[in-house]
Amino acid sequence: MKKLLLVVFLIHVIVFAQNNVFILCEGNMTQSNASLWMLNEDLNQITGPIHWDPNANPLGDVGQSMTIYNNKLFIIMNNSNTVEIMDLSNEVSYESTISLPYAGPREMEVVNGKGYLSCWHLNAILVIDLSTNTFLDTISVNGLPEDLIYYDNRLYTSINMNPDWSSGNRILSFDISGDKAVVIDTFEVISGPGQILSHDGNLFVVSTYYDTLWNIYSGTSRIDLSDGSVTKKDYGVTFNFGIDITLYHGLVYRTYNGGIAPLTDSLTVDITGQIGDLPNVYSMATYKDYIYFGLSDYMAPDDVVILDSLGNLIGQFQVGAIPGSFAFYEVSQTNLTEGDNDLQIATGYSLHQNFPNPFNSSTTIPYYIGEKGHVTISIYNLLGKHIVDLVNMNQNNGNKSISWNGINQFGDAVPGGIYFYQLEISNKVVTKKMIYLR
Repeated sequence: MKKLLLVVFLIHVIVFAQNNVFILCEGNMTQSNASLWMLNEDLNQITGPIHWDPNANPLGDVGQSMTIYNNKLFIIMNNSNTVEIMDLSNEVSYESTISLPYAGPREMEVVNGKGYLSCWHLNAILVIDLSTNTFLDTISVNGLPEDLIYYDNRLYTSINMNPDWSSGNRILSFDISGDKAVVIDTFEVISGPGQILSHDGNLFVVSTYYDTLWNIYSGTSRIDLSDGSVTKKDYGVTFNFGIDITLYHGLVYRTYNGGIAPLTDSLTVDITGQIGDLPNVYSMATYKDYIYFGLSDYMAPDDVVILDSLGNLIGQFQVGAIPGSFAFYEVSQTNLTEGDNDLQIATGYSLHQNFPNPFNSSTTIPYYIGEKGHVTISIYNLLGKHIVDLVNMNQNNGNKSISWNGINQFGDAVPGGIYFYQLEISNKVVTKKMIYLR
């Protein structure tokens, strides 16, 4: 009954969504000129540098990456060896700093309130209790760990280099359910693994490595977690590939030749599907229907460019030196006119607009889960009648999608019209509208 009432209330609901895009500029090493910027929800105004005075009180040296968890932005500062924490619950404001002397932090993944932080100089992953900012454990990995991802009840990390700083070629899998992390599997991939993307029971791994003459090589590996097999595609010496990978409209894309291009089943690049043709692409991320590029000539000011799925320019903004990472924060405020309760939902999850919309055969519903939990995605008609559950199961964190072909729970085709699709997780509910044409 709860779900039905929520959907019926939609007839009397006004929904306001605040979406902020955070951009972290690395800055130049040893110059302490890293900077944080923020785009508003309309993508027409940029603010920055945020909080830190770049002259009197700099953010620090080499802004490496960002993670959003529990209404907080965690900024990983590689050469300053800190994690800077921003409170996002009201206005963006500085909260505290975690000091990591000589650690060389890179990336952080959050699982059950614990931050797992890859640290080059420690050859280890630090485990931090994010409720108290205290250290819980150090997981040695015999190498320099780069990316971290939690998928299907396992924590994975890429070992970018060996302890002697030669190129590594391992992906490690950990069971972190107990008091101590336990290595479960080791996968050999193309040398120099960096970013890891989980999708449909597979891990996609981006690699970049060098020979003795400093020629740059690129490759992509895919680990099938059902049987542990690894498919590798080495592209050889090339400057065409970037280091970023993303799931966009249900396909795996990699930064390529001034834009992004989808990967085929054999991990080759489908150049016919390339989106974007930009100069000096340094970084890339996607969120909802938009593609965000950081362009850099390694000196401030640099630019951030936003494109849509057709390659149309949505916006271009000047930022600091070397825009290297993006973080997306969404807060939905629902004002129920039937009562006086304001429900504010802050994001450990998000539900994106279906595509295509309107649709006449099938449509894809993308969504994001910040932490493992029981997920339900349901379809309702305009009167609040339950049509079908597309998802009703425990799921791990990550970007996901599900399709609907206009069939109800009994296998019958539904009539055309307006429908609502609803995501429920951890007793929080968010709903969006779509149009089915027949």
